[in-house]
Amino acid sequence: MYNESMPLHAAPAYLPIWRELLNGGGFDNVHVVVDQPTGYALWGLEPLPRPALIVTFNAYPLYLLDLYERSPEGLLVSPDSSKTVRAATDLIARGQRVGSPPGPGCDLPTRRERQVLRQLARGRCAGEIARSLGVKRETVYTYLQNLREKLGVDSQHELALTYLGMVHPGGI
Repeated sequence: MYNESMPLHAAPAYLPIWRELLNGGGFDNVHVVVDQPTGYALWGLEPLPRPALIVTFNAYPLYLLDLYERSPEGLLVSPDSSKTVRAATDLIARGQRVGSPPGPGCDLPTRRERQVLRQLARGRCAGEIARSLGVKRETVYTYLQNLREKLGVDSQHELALTYLGMVHPGGI
């Protein structure tokens, strides 16, 4: 049970939801993975515990596609109440899936471009990305240029911030 003396860190708008959830007890053997800070559900847990409900507050479509590629049993985006989270865990506990991937946008980046974007958002430079993917640095620069054009941003910084849901460009 949650009590007021326990430290609880969440965005002010979501604090009541987490307090209520913590007061409610367990989640029927469903792992609730809170994607805070953004990216935790992507690269903070290896492997993803099963069955998993990922709760994220980043609604950026490419980010959500990457979360879906982790194959969680459920994904909630910015739930409005603890009842929503509780209902999702109940469905997952009964073997049902929760959520669906976002529909295709205008000109979606390729899987490889999304791999580059994911690593850029983690703070990796072009050389590190190239080494990890086994390609030339120039190839990474080409991917980054394609991403800037597709997403309607001007810089690598904007690419990373857009992916993390911190800015909203005119693109997807």
